[in-house]
Amino acid sequence: MIRSLRAGLLGGALLLALAVPAAQAHSPYLLPTVFDVTDRKVVTVQGAFTEDFFTPEVVMKSDGYAVIGPDGARAPLRPTYLSEVAVFEAPVDKPGTYRITTGQRAGRTAKAALVNGEWKFFEVDKAPPDAVDMQSLTLAEVYVTQGAPSDAALAPIGKGLEFHPITHPSKIVAGRDAVFEVLFDGKPLAHQPVTLSAAVDPYADAKPAPSTVASDVRGRFTIKVDRPGAYHLQTRYRVAPAGAGQPGQSFTYALTIESLR
Repeated sequence: MIRSLRAGLLGGALLLALAVPAAQAHSPYLLPTVFDVTDRKVVTVQGAFTEDFFTPEVVMKSDGYAVIGPDGARAPLRPTYLSEVAVFEAPVDKPGTYRITTGQRAGRTAKAALVNGEWKFFEVDKAPPDAVDMQSLTLAEVYVTQGAPSDAALAPIGKGLEFHPITHPSKIVAGRDAVFEVLFDGKPLAHQPVTLSAAVDPYADAKPAPSTVASDVRGRFTIKVDRPGAYHLQTRYRVAPAGAGQPGQSFTYALTIESLR
């Protein structure tokens, strides 16, 4: 049985997300009130940036909020923006799996340069001469299911950075492997690091430490969590400028999942 989740949690600034590692930066997320939407006509979802999942801190605005239904059709959503969080309802009145998405959203730019083969970010007045502008592009998603899971909404978009679930998101079970594929512009990304974070219990003595896995040569990665609950998966991928005068691109993709008993 899929458990209801309480809404609430933090978010973060895009410039900061560009400049520091995923585990320390404010990260984007979407969180539904429930993942099992059986017997519901709508599901309420929040979107925000956070350092502690899932407590909103900075509202996530986007012109691309949408829901992809069990038939694969995409419909726009209109959120209400509060100071710390975006809130909206997504229609889920037909059986099957729904993909709820922020759409690709462009953020701020920061100065970055390749240092020993890796992109490093700098304050403007401390950037080296070969630094370029790097623009953030953020996409956060979550899947919910009414009744029996279906696959049409899981189909890759084929543009930008995304996870393609090999294990259906509504069939992730604690103690068992769940497999995903990292794609960029529809093609697998090998050796791509992915961060897994558990929801923070505000009453626990310590915050759960995130873990990192990497995709294999086929772009696939496997996670296995010990406990049921909500989890956050995230990866970042940077692309050099396509030409002179153009910015590079720093893609962030985040997926919220639920693990069952």
